Amino acid sequence: MNNILKKSIKIIISTGQGRLHLFESAASLKKLGMKVKVITGWVPSIRTPDYLLNFLGKIIGRTNLAYGLRKRTSTLINRNEINNCTYSEFFIQFLFFLSKFRIIKRETAATIGWKAYGTESKKFIKDCHIFHVRSGAGKGGAINHAKKLNIKVVVDHSIAHPKELYNQVLKANNGIKYDFLDPNNLFWKMVVDDCHQADMIQVNSQYVKDSFIENGFLESSISVIHLGISDKFYNLKKTYSINGGVKLLFTGGFGLRKGGGIIIKAVSMLIDQNIKFRLDIVGSILNDLEIPEWFLKNSNIHLHGHLPQNRLMRFLSESDLYIFPSYSEGSAQSVKEAMAAGLPVITTKESGSPIISGESGLLINSNSPPDLFEAIIKLKNNEKHRAHIGDNACNIIKLDHTWEKYAQNTMTMYNKLLSFNL
Repeated sequence: MNNILKKSIKIIISTGQGRLHLFESAASLKKLGMKVKVITGWVPSIRTPDYLLNFLGKIIGRTNLAYGLRKRTSTLINRNEINNCTYSEFFIQFLFFLSKFRIIKRETAATIGWKAYGTESKKFIKDCHIFHVRSGAGKGGAINHAKKLNIKVVVDHSIAHPKELYNQVLKANNGIKYDFLDPNNLFWKMVVDDCHQADMIQVNSQYVKDSFIENGFLESSISVIHLGISDKFYNLKKTYSINGGVKLLFTGGFGLRKGGGIIIKAVSMLIDQNIKFRLDIVGSILNDLEIPEWFLKNSNIHLHGHLPQNRLMRFLSESDLYIFPSYSEGSAQSVKEAMAAGLPVITTKESGSPIISGESGLLINSNSPPDLFEAIIKLKNNEKHRAHIGDNACNIIKLDHTWEKYAQNTMTMYNKLLSFNL
């Protein structure tokens, strides 16, 4: 191994079912000069019309499927560098369709579908030094196959340990259990077993690493490598004065785990105190959250759904505060986009965000509407503090949360696994 040039390391990145961040990971590593191939699900031909993809999306309950599938390609990753596990993707969607009618449990559908992906991916795992695989996609013999070929295995896990995630979601749901998130079900056991088999686990925040250490993993087995944020988001916020009511922004899936219920209660407190505000919610409304009628009808609350990036960026530049009282994440990219924009952020430590409370944002306790309300009032009344934390947040993202930095840190991890002398 030592005679291999560091930048000649051959990497295979397996995204698992869905997409996650791993296409950006692959593109950034290739840009650094590494040899990268990607294993993923179905990548439709550029000749396949979007209306047909969206029709298929309606059948399986996925809005704007074309947009999601098109993001599986990159200007840096050539089509001949992408290997498709098409059959297993259609298979898992069929299983999820059956689960809607309670013919099969969703956890069972996910477990079978992800194992099918791993099995289909094995034929592509060859001629490389590193197999970088999303947790859960290593089953079906994929990780075992790599190890038989003496390929080092990096398992990429981008959310808190399943036990931490489950305990936090119990708070959000008033103690009512989510069967699919139960860490003892087959799917999450499969995910954790992939992590146990890894030569190294790559996570995206210290919060995720801490959650694994608390659940028995060795600190030395986990590398924290931050995902990048596009420089398009830098310094969007130009002024910190507030004219009229305070303009609040939330982006992402508006549901229980993301703190949607906390936001509803905090907004109710703003109304009770006659505090002028506007709340913009950019993203889908998840079906695990019951939204009261008064919230939907309030003229100061606007639910926009998914928006193109240019419109999202306008909200980041024009809002006064970004609120994200999540119960559990990995490291929410939406929070980091707001930080990059220079927008003052109020969130929880469980969001996995790179925030020092009071310096680059405000951290509040999870499951605490009063904390969110008080933080809003505190920043609303202090323009100097808003400007201070907005500027600091932007600088943190520029310094440590770029895709270039991600690629450099990941390459360093690969080199250590392969015993290079750095």
